[in-house]
Amino acid sequence: MKATKKTQYALRAMIVLSKGDKTPISLRFIAMKEGISFDYLEKIFSKLEKNGLIVSKRGATGGYFLARGAEKITLKDIFDATEESISVVDCQEERCPRDGKCKASKAWKNVNDKIEKAFSSIKLSDL
Repeated sequence: MKATKKTQYALRAMIVLSKGDKTPISLRFIAMKEGISFDYLEKIFSKLEKNGLIVSKRGATGGYFLARGAEKITLKDIFDATEESISVVDCQEERCPRDGKCKASKAWKNVNDKIEKAFSSIKLSDL
């Protein structure tokens, strides 16, 4: 498991949003401030909005803001919105043909559980 640039950029942008007040922040401002391509950030924000992490406001004074408080958004929420899986091995995400026979399965499940717990314990407000 490795966080892609998409997740890294999403987290950086979410931190910017968390530091603002209730005033919407423009995507152009975030892209410029974080040195992220506007077009790429637009695609990322589409995923974040679809997953209920951000809300957009249209118009001249429009932009984005968090859908809920930064203390209620976890690193896992952001990861889940931008990545397909948190799992370190594929067999933990799909039915494995060696299910029930694999001696390593328990170890991988333990690792995945610890990663999920760690990601769930880190709040956007902590960053």
